[in-house]
Amino acid sequence: MHLVTTAAELEALFLPSLRLADCRLGDVLVEQLEMIDRQQLELALLRQQQQPGTRLGQLLVEMECLDSEQLILALALHLGIPHIGLEHYSVPASVLGRLSAEAAFRYQAMPLAETRQGLIIALVDPLSVDVLEMIRFQVSLPLLPVIASQRDILLALSKYYSQFDEDQALAESRLRSQGASLATDYGDPVQFIELEARKRPIVRLLNTIVVHALVAGASDINIRPEAEAISVYYRVDGHLYFSRAFDKTLLAALVSRVKILGGMNIAERRLPQEGNARLVRGQQRVDLRLSILPTVTGESVVIRILDEAVGLRPLADIGLPTEILAGLRAFLRRPYGLLLVTGPTGSGKSTTLYALLNELRAQNPHILTIEDPVEYHMEGIEQIQVQEQIGISFASTLRRFMRHDPDVMMIGEIRDRETAEIAIQAALTGHLVVSTLHTNDAPGAVTRLVEMGVEPYLLAATLLGVLAQRLVRLNCKQCAEKRVLSAHRRSALPSELAFALEQVDVFQGAGCSHCRQSGYAGRELVCELMSVDRHLSAAIARAAERKEMLTLARAKGWRPLAEHALEKVRRGQTTPEEVVQLFVEG
Repeated sequence: MHLVTTAAELEALFLPSLRLADCRLGDVLVEQLEMIDRQQLELALLRQQQQPGTRLGQLLVEMECLDSEQLILALALHLGIPHIGLEHYSVPASVLGRLSAEAAFRYQAMPLAETRQGLIIALVDPLSVDVLEMIRFQVSLPLLPVIASQRDILLALSKYYSQFDEDQALAESRLRSQGASLATDYGDPVQFIELEARKRPIVRLLNTIVVHALVAGASDINIRPEAEAISVYYRVDGHLYFSRAFDKTLLAALVSRVKILGGMNIAERRLPQEGNARLVRGQQRVDLRLSILPTVTGESVVIRILDEAVGLRPLADIGLPTEILAGLRAFLRRPYGLLLVTGPTGSGKSTTLYALLNELRAQNPHILTIEDPVEYHMEGIEQIQVQEQIGISFASTLRRFMRHDPDVMMIGEIRDRETAEIAIQAALTGHLVVSTLHTNDAPGAVTRLVEMGVEPYLLAATLLGVLAQRLVRLNCKQCAEKRVLSAHRRSALPSELAFALEQVDVFQGAGCSHCRQSGYAGRELVCELMSVDRHLSAAIARAAERKEMLTLARAKGWRPLAEHALEKVRRGQTTPEEVVQLFVEG
């Protein structure tokens, strides 16, 4: 891959001929790049005969013989088309005007430079004749295609066309200069702002913010009004990163656009509002949970991204250790009892709950859920959304669940004594109940429920087990390297952790474009499972001290969260700093 920074470097790539004219793509993959073996190629060719019109590269990706990046590299070599990285390339504004934002996003095409030979344009799929013809018709220039990754192209589109749309929105909008005269000129300032919110530049600007977040793997978008500007932040792997700032005069139109998407009241600016929207990108369906909060500097927006590909996964795919997965599956086979998932906000409890339901519904039981909010809709499960304003609370709905013939009941969260007592009663009367609690570890769930007012003997009779979990950031695979655990770093660690890492090679990401210079890319589960056998049940019933319960749990195979996290440090998957908090809490 060529990392280009100037148009001259880009144009120079077209001078040498890189094409392997006499080689077929399959031969390039097997012989030149050694990415697949001959057997995989023959199987893919057989499938291609059975599916006329399907490309070989696409089939190999679907068969998981290749990933998309490897296919791009192979195509570049096969076709003699330059394969480039856009990380450090700056696109001239004059080139952006050649291709409309709608066409650029629709075809995932990024115009890069205009030369004497034509327009150099980056594409994910340079083999699509229809796409090339549509772009050529719009720009009225010969095209010189280069190959770039989908991630690079989408990030570039988000970066450059959002600025283009911001400038256009400011040029079209009279909000900057009109101010107090809006009511006079337009009669209704709310109507004026709604018109602004429906204009193409504002629509594209918000779409670009969301698409950029999806490409970056963000879970949340924060649009914050500051004194002089609008700041956009993305939460990636649990941490907030600043993305960019917009002109403050676009705030009213941008927030109104969010309200339109979420079915909210555009005229209401004094009260918090919430709404939902759905984004469809090809085969990918993404739900957005929208929250608007009035602040002294203007309305603040948070968009939670609920991607079914991330949030709805099989239990075996969420990263549980083998022994904990087996333990949970044993609990799910029980006809009744209480199973809890615990951890702080943002620890992945909801993902685990949905994975448990995914496992349960294969047995075709009658499953009812009460959630606040319902994050993902699941086929074959009856889900209810908490609506306190009309009397639909956890406790009131659970009472009605008992008369609705359920086999399994899922409670989004046990927040109070009333909900806890009804959950215990349901578990006692022949139902399997799964729910969450906010506690630091698995044994802490017992203490928390007793503090809520649950009788220890009732809890002892119903509790099957408690899964406590966290999410730790993983070292970036692109830039992770072995580091010496210096005396300074060692002194900042809890003594137990520092001792455990004696004679251990520690790895850490140095920081690169792939991980936004953070050294981390992605997160993974660390967890502990406390199974309640007859010995631990007896200790719970007589309200034994925490120390005794820990001893009994360990005898049954329980290992603290910190030990699981420490294994990941030893394997070079994460850093000591990522697991410090687990040792502090433990």
